[in-house]
Amino acid sequence: MSPESLADYDVDAARLCDTCTKRGQHKRQATSYCTDCSRKLCKEHLEHHDNALDGHHTISMTQYLSKESQHLPDICTKHENQPLVLGCKVCHTISCMKCVADSTKCETGGPHDFQALADLAASLLNTVIAEESTTEDEEYEKLFKEVSDLQADFDDETQAMLLLIHETRDSQLNEIKLKYDTLEKHVLENRQQSQTKIADFIEDVLLGQWNSLRTNKELLETGTKSHPPAAIVRGFKELKAELDRIAKEDLPKLKLTDQLQLKQTGERRDIEVEVISSHDIIVEEQKAPSVQLPKSLTRLSSVQLPSRPLSICHNKGNTYIGLEDKTVSRVDIDNNITNQFISTSARVESVTCYKTRLFTLSRTSPLTVSVYSMEGELITSWKHPYHRSYSDMLVIIKDKVLIADPPNSRITTYSLDGQVLHHIPCPPLTDSNWVTMCSPDNSSLILTSFRHSKVFKINTATNEVLWTLTEVEKPEGLVSCGEYVLLAALDNKTIYIINSTTGNIVSQMAHDDIAGGSKYSLDVSGSTLIIPKYDSKEVIFYKMNS
Repeated sequence: MSPESLADYDVDAARLCDTCTKRGQHKRQATSYCTDCSRKLCKEHLEHHDNALDGHHTISMTQYLSKESQHLPDICTKHENQPLVLGCKVCHTISCMKCVADSTKCETGGPHDFQALADLAASLLNTVIAEESTTEDEEYEKLFKEVSDLQADFDDETQAMLLLIHETRDSQLNEIKLKYDTLEKHVLENRQQSQTKIADFIEDVLLGQWNSLRTNKELLETGTKSHPPAAIVRGFKELKAELDRIAKEDLPKLKLTDQLQLKQTGERRDIEVEVISSHDIIVEEQKAPSVQLPKSLTRLSSVQLPSRPLSICHNKGNTYIGLEDKTVSRVDIDNNITNQFISTSARVESVTCYKTRLFTLSRTSPLTVSVYSMEGELITSWKHPYHRSYSDMLVIIKDKVLIADPPNSRITTYSLDGQVLHHIPCPPLTDSNWVTMCSPDNSSLILTSFRHSKVFKINTATNEVLWTLTEVEKPEGLVSCGEYVLLAALDNKTIYIINSTTGNIVSQMAHDDIAGGSKYSLDVSGSTLIIPKYDSKEVIFYKMNS
């Protein structure tokens, strides 16, 4: 066969939409070409293609054809500079023009049936397209539809879920509001009832008795003017008896029952709301466990110290001990000691933990307050203008550092970084030494005066002395323990338990190990009482038994 006799390649047919050609539809010119699935597509089938395969990349046919025209023909490996332009329709052998003259028989035994290479490629492609199953294409379309329906259903389900979450949230919030509206209504009703009882008490009891007293006094006063002396003398006995009865009777007392009381522990009240599947609501108030009255002590263990202890504090399993040798030691929960955990410039009179910081008060002149991280790294320091100290006299309340200043009969309040905020007048501190103090709540302080054998409580807002205790001789260390205060005295084996509200001694705990030496500082961890012994250079841990 002569190459000149081969039919020309139909360029227009190569630009038709592959999908139209495959389905036998009206053949449209392709406008786009997919570089991922190698399909030419008209405008209509391009839209279906993009909807189903949005990750595929398409280019315009102009761009595609320009790229195709740039392709260089393959060169024959047998004949130099001869492009491969023919292909056998039977065995698909690719040849150049010189190969045709030298060609051997086809694999069928007959001659090759050569055709233009581009035409053969188009013919083979059309054959493949024609053999593709229309049923398979329909299955893919069906699968695409199922996936689309599945996505639509998923969108509907998640939207319904969001609506349910919103409804549940609104329901929960409404339940919380209703709960607190009910509590507020209950408080207001109780207050109204109490106000009514108070008004009735004033009108029916107080005013009645007071009017009776005034009436009898008026009879006594006016009787001397309007009655003859004989009548006054005869009525005096009866009138005086009535006045004596009124005067000797106890004043009437107002009794209010079923009163509401708000119990609050710590610095805040935390409310937790838990959403559960049944749409119930759980409101929990975190409360600190109440402390039972301790009655006796059992020695647990002791740790020997490198120097005499002056002050201690316990925080998160560790006990920090201020020592006379200008250091702070740390004892962990297993009684392992870290000596020289912190080194200072003078003996450590006070050591206090607050949040993530450790505060020390050193006996320099004037005193030095130092602030450390819980790893023992110095953060800041400042001077407190008091030149003598024999006490554990640093307390922190609500982000404020309070330090006793006996020479000036006051307590100085600092910020956590050492700024002076104000001074609290405290007359009972006059001429005191060896002062220790603790804070039973956020509005008061309890202090000891070793020299005057006195323990007293003051209100830090009003400077009022709330109570004074003088039954304990030479008081030293004290620590707050729930509604109680534990107090140690010099050379005494007894720990006094004081009601922090009334100042009364309610109980005592004794142990022979406590006697002797000085006990400048105490601390409590749960049911464990920690006492440093000055003379024996040790810290002792006791269990408080209820």
